[in-house]
Amino acid sequence: MQHIKVFTLAALILAASLQHTALKPHKSARHPYPQTGFWTTESNPGEQSTTVRYYANSNYLVSETVEPSRLDISRLSVRKYLNGRLKAELEKDTTLKSATKLYEIN
Repeated sequence: MQHIKVFTLAALILAASLQHTALKPHKSARHPYPQTGFWTTESNPGEQSTTVRYYANSNYLVSETVEPSRLDISRLSVRKYLNGRLKAELEKDTTLKSATKLYEIN
């Protein structure tokens, strides 16, 4: 009888911990996502440069730059660098406030 109480208590604690972790929003430092907009990268074979395009949330191309070296977007530091550049490009964009968002199109 004592074993049943222990197993029941363990099951309740496990269920409570699973619900607690499911309620927290998952924001991993290993996968930083920008708050607004997004960026894409393009590297051609045989070239040492990377083309980076910055977009607003409405798929509007804000700017396009060429980085002189190949960017490895699997590295956390590179993704943070691109997110910072995206934020700076979006702040410089004057048409962002007047651009029609996709969800506003009827």
